[in-house]
Amino acid sequence: MNLNSFSSTTRERVICGPLLRYIGIDYVTRTYRASCLIVSTDTQAPPLHLQIHSTSNEGSKSMVINEAQLLDVFRRQYHFWRYEIQLPLISSRQVVTYQSDAFSPKEFHVPAYNESFRFMFYSCSGFSDIPQETKDKFGEKENPLWADVIDRHKVMPFHVLLGGGDQLYQDCLIKEDFMKPWRDEKNPSKRLTMELSRDMLEGFEHFYFWNYVKNFGPKGNPIVATAYASIPSVNMWDDHDIIDGYGSYPADMQNSNCFKVLFANACRFYYLFQHHTTMELAPQHGMIRGSLPTCNHIVTTLGPDIALLSLDCRGERTKYDVCRPKSYDIVFTELYRAIPASVKHLLVVTGVPIIYPRLSTFENAMEGVATFNLATLAGKTGALGNIITGSLNKWNGDPELLDDMNDHWTAGNHELERKKLVEKLQLYAREKSIRVSFLGGDVHCCGAGRFYSKDMRDKEQGDPFFMVQIISSAIINVPPPHALLTVLNQNSKYNTFNGNVEEKMYKIFTKSPNGNVRQNTKLMGMRNYCAGYYDDEKGTMNFWIQAEKVVGQKGTMGYLVDAPKLIFGEAGNRQVTVSKEQLLQEFVEKQQRQQQQQQPIQQHIMPHQEHHHHRPHLHHYVGGFFKQ
Repeated sequence: MNLNSFSSTTRERVICGPLLRYIGIDYVTRTYRASCLIVSTDTQAPPLHLQIHSTSNEGSKSMVINEAQLLDVFRRQYHFWRYEIQLPLISSRQVVTYQSDAFSPKEFHVPAYNESFRFMFYSCSGFSDIPQETKDKFGEKENPLWADVIDRHKVMPFHVLLGGGDQLYQDCLIKEDFMKPWRDEKNPSKRLTMELSRDMLEGFEHFYFWNYVKNFGPKGNPIVATAYASIPSVNMWDDHDIIDGYGSYPADMQNSNCFKVLFANACRFYYLFQHHTTMELAPQHGMIRGSLPTCNHIVTTLGPDIALLSLDCRGERTKYDVCRPKSYDIVFTELYRAIPASVKHLLVVTGVPIIYPRLSTFENAMEGVATFNLATLAGKTGALGNIITGSLNKWNGDPELLDDMNDHWTAGNHELERKKLVEKLQLYAREKSIRVSFLGGDVHCCGAGRFYSKDMRDKEQGDPFFMVQIISSAIINVPPPHALLTVLNQNSKYNTFNGNVEEKMYKIFTKSPNGNVRQNTKLMGMRNYCAGYYDDEKGTMNFWIQAEKVVGQKGTMGYLVDAPKLIFGEAGNRQVTVSKEQLLQEFVEKQQRQQQQQQPIQQHIMPHQEHHHHRPHLHHYVGGFFKQ
């Protein structure tokens, strides 16, 4: 069903939601912080009723959230209502049942105060612009991997979903009727200077809003909607949340009127649907502002043993920068400030994987597309030749694969930035005795790699430079051609990172999920997601890559990758000799001192934030921009 048909047949009171988002833990007050979003026709927010059940004998209690914040209104009809959820953390696990008169009861799980979160990491939760028969083959309506997640959640509940990018696909935007002037204009310079008609301005707004409703809402995507209502999310966008390859196009295209309006709409609805906030309010709702208002990172904890850094690799991206130096300074300042000494593992979400087989052969070939036969240059014909010389990007006419390669951290444009980021994390690991692991998606296959010190291969617990990379993609989209993965596997040798540190891929896929012996043991083209948890007894982080057994059918096979604990230096010694509870208490006391020092300053410079039960003054949006 196309978006026009979908929107014209939607009559529900709540067209999207409830959607849950996890924000963080206030260790000073022992408070769990989250939010709930509904998009509805209600001009007054319906009260949200919560029933909190302890899994021990501590009883249950109820609470009502009578006030909600009105974030935005879409075309004077659909209201974005945000409920702030603050729950006391106790010594036992809790199950929270919540409901309103706008939707039926739902529930989510909250861990005990001293317990770390079980998480599910995923990426690429949608289909590219591919034939419908392919979508049917992969079970578009049944959504088998998301159904597998929900089954697993019923047995061993997840506390948080980590969205690694491409939570939905905006690829079909280019085919919408309002984009016809852009499609018909073949002169690149005229495209860049094109003035957008009223139909195009309104078309962008209509498309982004309804594509979110279709992909996140119970009518268009019921299985995913069930997951989003049952497990709080921490999301970060990637290119397809905007358009394919956004941020890696030439500067003149990125600065064109069409791309500015497109990006403004993508921003508006990304922050609303995925973060329950607006670009302006993001810092008040648990995000860390980068060098631009469109860029907001996330630094939080998943319980006392796990920290999370989710880098915004799109909000300030250019063809030459993934993030800007100022952003890295801000993020690392927050890491040093906000992470308790009890934390043993830091998860770094980067969208595109940091460690991945090099694509330099393809990159050089793509850059020379005008003068070379790419298949011949790569020394391949047949399936691989089709990959290299195949489809052109619908936005700028470059080879499709080139945009993908420009996105990679190992692309020539980004290699130095990648090196500086990893070196900053190496220093952080050394100083804090925290094991760093990377979570990445984007590439539509699964795998794992690592950095390691050559002279510490059998002493990983003492190696601060040992860092695991988990590659988990896609939970919905289709895998890349087998021939491409074969070449990447063959091209996957060890690389020297710096000095004594090397990087290489693990050989974990010796057998396929169906039991067949595999030749490509490093990358597997099966849809997947990653389930993770902290082993409190061993101090390890366990990552289970759950790969689809049979295409289009529910059921996965797990592949385990462990990240060992790190014991290094004085910080490592304290983690061994001082209890988790004592380390948390020391952090709380430090936070209390900082709050006392900052309070007089904040009273003078911080604006008062109100929760609106009534309609606030809202700017009138046209195509994502403020109408003056």
